[in-house]
Amino acid sequence: MGVKRNGARTFLNVVKAACQLSHIPGFRAGLDKILSPTVGAELFGFWEPFCQYVESLIALDDYWNKRDATLPDAAEGDEDGPFG
Repeated sequence: MGVKRNGARTFLNVVKAACQLSHIPGFRAGLDKILSPTVGAELFGFWEPFCQYVESLIALDDYWNKRDATLPDAAEGDEDGPFG
């Protein structure tokens, strides 16, 4: 991942969790109720293919969520720390 850690791992974890939540029954109906059917459909039209893409990448490669073996495991090198 390079010399400086940057929060990309947290981003992938959050996207994975959000995509899993979007598979819950009633998610689409909730979007429509909160945003309006038109806006909900527009958002879901982007969200569904985005999640399919991210989930397919995760399924094909388990390396995305492993820590870099090349960097020491120290607090100052943590990409998910408060200051990156």
